[in-house]
Amino acid sequence: MKPKFIIGIGLIVAAMIAVIGFSIVGNASVEVGVNDLLSQAKTNRDISQRSMKLSGIVVGDSIQYDPKTLHIEFDVVQSRNDLVNNLSKAQRVRVIYKGTKPDTLLNESEAIVTGKLSEDGKFYAANSPDALLLRCPSKYVEETK
Repeated sequence: MKPKFIIGIGLIVAAMIAVIGFSIVGNASVEVGVNDLLSQAKTNRDISQRSMKLSGIVVGDSIQYDPKTLHIEFDVVQSRNDLVNNLSKAQRVRVIYKGTKPDTLLNESEAIVTGKLSEDGKFYAANSPDALLLRCPSKYVEETK
């Protein structure tokens, strides 16, 4: 084989490896719960620079939606137990999302939000269609016979 051919193939392989590597790093985000996020925020000042997936349970009374601006705000807590039995003392994170309000954004829905924690203590969802994923609890409860 000619040296030019070998160098060309090597450059193509290196470019492919670089693209794959940057894709993996760019899409990597840590999944944290509400309590973990708040404890990390107290100890780590640089947490607002990291993209992460926040998981929690939606507090129904906190949902605010403006259909004109497509601005949604709601609180999440760590678990259903916190929501049902300990809401007044449970730690909360305010989530800010831009987009159409999903039908499954209800009280007790499980939410996974991809975004960043801001210095103001609010969690801002990323600008992507899958930044807010919700699972309504009533749709996934087993029927009792």
